[in-house]
Amino acid sequence: MNEVPSARLGGLYALYFAIVALSIGWFGPFFKSLGLSSQEIGIAIGVLTGSKIIAPYFWGYLGDHLNNRLRVVQCGILGSTVSCALLLTDFDFLELCLVLMCFGLFWNAIIAQFDTITLEYLGDSHHKYSQIRVWGSVGFIVMMLGSGWLFSFRAFDWLPWIMIVGLVLSGFLSLSLPVKRFQARSSQTAPKILDQLNQPVVLLFFTIASLNQFTHGPLNVFFTLYLQDHGYSALIAGQLWSLGVFAEVILFFVLPRWIGRMDLRLLLSGSLMAASLRWFGTAYFVDSLWALALLQLTHALTFGAIHAVSIEFIRRWFPGQLSGRGMALYSGFVFGLGGSLGALSSGYLWDTIGGAASFSLMGVMTLIAAIVSVRYLHNARLDPEFRSTTVFG
Repeated sequence: MNEVPSARLGGLYALYFAIVALSIGWFGPFFKSLGLSSQEIGIAIGVLTGSKIIAPYFWGYLGDHLNNRLRVVQCGILGSTVSCALLLTDFDFLELCLVLMCFGLFWNAIIAQFDTITLEYLGDSHHKYSQIRVWGSVGFIVMMLGSGWLFSFRAFDWLPWIMIVGLVLSGFLSLSLPVKRFQARSSQTAPKILDQLNQPVVLLFFTIASLNQFTHGPLNVFFTLYLQDHGYSALIAGQLWSLGVFAEVILFFVLPRWIGRMDLRLLLSGSLMAASLRWFGTAYFVDSLWALALLQLTHALTFGAIHAVSIEFIRRWFPGQLSGRGMALYSGFVFGLGGSLGALSSGYLWDTIGGAASFSLMGVMTLIAAIVSVRYLHNARLDPEFRSTTVFG
């Protein structure tokens, strides 16, 4: 087997999630500086995340029928760069939504296909996935700390420029990856993706994962503004964001040691319970920096562990030629449908019931998801006997 370009793959993950840090951490304040209301901010970010509903499957279908999936990622990077450059122009609210939709259509070509590419490069060494993916978390931390420091004394109009630089660097780095081609399979013997989607447990898993992402809406859209409204600086906000992802990094390092011996269904439900505590705590202990710091550490479970379980679920239920579309469906259902509805509803909730009540409502919803996962995911192929094929070893 050819040598895996781990450093370059890790570098692309780092750059991708550095840009995610910029969008999650600072799009809210950036749009507020442009004069948008809370509902408009929620709609704008909802449009961006909503593009994930359809776009990933289109790119996934294309990737599954090309012998070089990397071209899909490179096309996504190029289109994202051009779209991001449009944020430097003058625009009204409708034009902003159109720009964000265009950006999302290309941006969402990247991560689902890149996860698939990484697993294809790894081959039988797929248990090393988390060791490469962890550099995405490192990139997020570094960018969030750096941008928090920068925006404590610079205007938010620097944001598009920094994103463009990251995208350009990603494009050049992607060109350095060796081409790994795959023979096209006969359509007569290709597995049918509808056969998997007709499985009730698959739809239930997607629903639970989507609901979890939905409950992240107030965090992803308004957490920075929420902190600033309670007297925290941009620097502190960046540090709190980074602390959560730092905990995720630690999780990715320790996960391979014990993940293969446990029931991933229990890990999923336990992580959802931790998410419920996180949202309730964020609602009622926002004035305590120490409490917020402890709550941010649960990000290792509320996002990191749930994402890790989800990737393994997709690998088991959507093998081979279904891999790209399976990953795209996961992205579309979870980050597209769940993320966009979470962003849109959080804008409305923020104006009507306030930040604390919004987070409390998310806590209730996540607790329900945890109970459902314990009771109804027994046939989800997440049991310990599958550990011999697990991504994590």
